Amino acid sequence: MKVDVVKRDGTLEVYDESKIVRVAEATGLDNIHAQAVAKDVTEWIKSNSLLKVTSLQIRDAVLSNLKKINEASADLFTWYEGTKDNHPFEGN
Repeated sequence: MKVDVVKRDGTLEVYDESKIVRVAEATGLDNIHAQAVAKDVTEWIKSNSLLKVTSLQIRDAVLSNLKKINEASADLFTWYEGTKDNHPFEGN
């Protein structure tokens, strides 16, 4: 199932679960937990039969899953995402 991600600048890119794994690992999670976060987000997309999802919806789903696993990782993710909010079209 191909899912398009609508980025904040309006461009589209194909959903890539490995990006979530990398971000989750960057928050301090080990690979097993990072993959679990990514899998849960992918399952959420599939269970809602989404063919398009916004990067902000993905961000919220990642944060929700991080909070379940590791509050410190969730806090780091929130901080990082806040830095992107100050530069809305860079690195999202």
